[in-house]
Amino acid sequence: QREPKGSETAFIDMGLNNLFAVVTTAGDAVIVKGDVIKAEYFRGKGEARTLQSVRDTLRKLDVATWREYHYKYLKSVFKTHERLRHLYRTAVRFLAEWLYERGVKRVYMGYPYMITQDNGSEYNTNIWWYRKLALWLHDTLQEYGIELLLTPEFKTSVECSICHVEHNGARVHRGLYVCGKTGRKLNADLNAANNIAHRAGYRVAVKKIESYKVTHNGVKPVTPSRRGVARDPSI
Repeated sequence: QREPKGSETAFIDMGLNNLFAVVTTAGDAVIVKGDVIKAEYFRGKGEARTLQSVRDTLRKLDVATWREYHYKYLKSVFKTHERLRHLYRTAVRFLAEWLYERGVKRVYMGYPYMITQDNGSEYNTNIWWYRKLALWLHDTLQEYGIELLLTPEFKTSVECSICHVEHNGARVHRGLYVCGKTGRKLNADLNAANNIAHRAGYRVAVKKIESYKVTHNGVKPVTPSRRGVARDPSI
């Protein structure tokens, strides 16, 4: 077990489109995107559905080769599960190393209690492994001597981290939150991470935002220049 390099505190908002949105008391921020995970899940789902359909058709026609397609179907389901697990574990290891290099000693992470019971869907039940993510991150952070504390994230996504008021229609886009009082723009998931920091009794001023995407070949930095001219939101 390592010793932390500093005494900073970090705050994490978990999600699916953005697996982790993190801010630290030193002003660092990082977003780890999870769009590849969604693509991998739906690719595997389509493959398994096709094999299952062929298997059932051959079985109804009493063709002996249906057993071969049943084996392919089981193999496809297992392969998709393992590929998803690899993506999640890669993201967890990257985040642990990122926090360690920035001198973080304690982490507060928002946990979506009862989300599947209150608002269950395919996304937060089948694709998003939030409980496993929390357990894996806890075990991995222990290797770096970092403490992980879970806290309820109820309404952290709809509350404004600037004036701490719930504005109607403030989330104008999937990743954009606009304060209805000041008109300032900020990333919606980083806004939730800032609210977690506020509930824990901290005040964070973000100085630099890094963005990464988890892939099967590791975590890659996102280069906004490929999508056009990058612009900083109003601060």
